[in-house]
Amino acid sequence: MLNRDLHIRYFKRCLEMLPAAMQSLDATRMMLVQLSLVGLAALGAIDEALTSNDRHGIIEWIYAQQVPANADNSNAKYRGFRGSSMFGPHDQIEYMPANCGNLAATYSALSALVLLGDSLERVDKKAIIGVMRELQQESGCFSPHPHTTERDPRFIYCACAVSEILGDWSGVDKQAAVAYIQSCMCYDGGLTQVPFQESHGGHVYCCVASLALMGRLDAIPTDRVLRWALYRQNDGYNGRVNKDPDACYAFWVGAAVEMLGGHELIDSDGTFGFLMTCQSKFGGVGKTPGDYPDPLHSALGLVGYSFCRPEQLQVMSPALLLPLPLMEARGIGASL
Repeated sequence: MLNRDLHIRYFKRCLEMLPAAMQSLDATRMMLVQLSLVGLAALGAIDEALTSNDRHGIIEWIYAQQVPANADNSNAKYRGFRGSSMFGPHDQIEYMPANCGNLAATYSALSALVLLGDSLERVDKKAIIGVMRELQQESGCFSPHPHTTERDPRFIYCACAVSEILGDWSGVDKQAAVAYIQSCMCYDGGLTQVPFQESHGGHVYCCVASLALMGRLDAIPTDRVLRWALYRQNDGYNGRVNKDPDACYAFWVGAAVEMLGGHELIDSDGTFGFLMTCQSKFGGVGKTPGDYPDPLHSALGLVGYSFCRPEQLQVMSPALLLPLPLMEARGIGASL
């Protein structure tokens, strides 16, 4: 049985004070805030769990991570939102490459602001769109920030999600992004991090969701990808061939199945049963039965649960991790 009250208390605790076990993730605190809010949203409990003062405090913290322009705008390519305040106040970031805006953190920040009901009027949309143009590579893929050679479908997804939330796609060369995703198709029907690697459930999600947001699911053989995703079911979902199930893949792979039209083919009882064994007595969901809970597996596990038991939780968008009624009210994802 889903212990709703216990999970609400867990996510509320994560927003107030993260446990010591999360200390190594402090650089990605923006993502942890987003995931805690996603978990509350899936439970239909944001209004129930957070006071107006709570919301205000979180919103102000998020905006404090937005990189401001310097006097001559020479930091234009470092704009957006950073992932944490661990490096100090935002007015000290001009000469700190490790502390610049990050595409993944920008996505998490915008998602969290939408979940909190913020109008986004203080978001420097022009700066973010300009940064995305700089971060897209010749291959069509994206990097998270200018100081890395890291580039893969995770950041294509972040760019697409940011574009959809802001209602401005001028920062994304869709044709190039689609071509890169096509190059990640694997012989077994899955999708990979970079061409010619192993299919992976997380990258299948990022590729499928990106294409769904761009209106280009026709660019890949969806029947083959759906078959690969359905074969990841093993009570719960695993992320790769011959791996054990993991609570987070109830979302990564389960959401891909939803977007590919395979809802009627899922083993909802098996996934439901597995996720119930991953619930912690402290609230939250662990990676596997008996594991310590964390915001990622807790939030994504609950959204995956909602695909199996939609009558028990808020209906969430598989492409954007936002409640569908909220998206409709905000005019987000109208083409999905």
